[in-house]
Amino acid sequence: MLQSVANIDSLKKRLTFRQLSQYGPVIGLIGLYVGFSFLNDRFFTLSNQVNILQQISIIGILAIGVTFPILCAEIDLSIAQVMEVTGVTIATLAVGARLFEGFAVPPFVAIIIGLSFGAVFGSLSGYVTARFGVPSFMTTLAILFLADGLGLIISGNRPIIGLPSTITDVGGSNIYGVPSIILVFFLLLVLSQLVLSYTKFGLYIYAIGGDRQAAERMGINATRVRLATIVISGVFAAVAGLVSLGRLGSAVPTMGAGLLLPPIAAVILGGADLFGGSGNMLGTLIGVLILGVLQNGLNLIGISPAGQLVAQGIVLMIAVLANVVGRGS
Repeated sequence: MLQSVANIDSLKKRLTFRQLSQYGPVIGLIGLYVGFSFLNDRFFTLSNQVNILQQISIIGILAIGVTFPILCAEIDLSIAQVMEVTGVTIATLAVGARLFEGFAVPPFVAIIIGLSFGAVFGSLSGYVTARFGVPSFMTTLAILFLADGLGLIISGNRPIIGLPSTITDVGGSNIYGVPSIILVFFLLLVLSQLVLSYTKFGLYIYAIGGDRQAAERMGINATRVRLATIVISGVFAAVAGLVSLGRLGSAVPTMGAGLLLPPIAAVILGGADLFGGSGNMLGTLIGVLILGVLQNGLNLIGISPAGQLVAQGIVLMIAVLANVVGRGS
């Protein structure tokens, strides 16, 4: 009898941890909205909500891209530097400056070349990872240094100004009153979720992330899928670099500073499994919103940047704990 009671209590605890892991991000986001709405009357205004979405869009685009390798039990540490090198490459090509002095190309061509950079970097690290079994942590770390150095060489370590409107409009214009950077973010979010939900490729990502050996026994080409997820992350980082040009109005060699960890943190905050196989783009959106709302709300109530970092660290620690405990339940 006592053993039965103990088993029931244990089951209740496991259910609680599962629920925390599954619904915790949504509950946390709602709690932040309720709390900051009471603490500051400007928080829940339409203008501030649009401001939050603008602030999170670049991190959001990076987070969408890195969700793919994380679901596949991989990681991409090069996203911020790939974003930088892509942005400065597009800018220098479009205006014919720095390394490409006198070799200006049409804006559309500059964009295509810049986005191709993201695919090339992703292909390089992804191939070494998938083909030779080198951990993606190390291959993408190598790309981080490579992209960072190339960005400084291409830009001459100086800002590039005078960008054509064709380029800056992608992330710096308004469409029917809605900032284009927000539209790009949500368009990519929806398309990515459709890929995960309704394509074989999406199914393969979850299968490999859950159990790579079992997926391979089912006939799934794990090498190609793992490679593709890191390539996708690189391309999304390149898109983030493009929209950043409109957001900033220029290309700055350090525009990716501080943008490596927040996208990865957002994916984990959204409930994605640290070890692959579980998660979705809705969760990534929630994680990005948690980071954005937390920073915005704390700023409105007068908390210093140092205090904001402490709060973000506490929230991330709770999310990681819930993630790991929920997985083990």
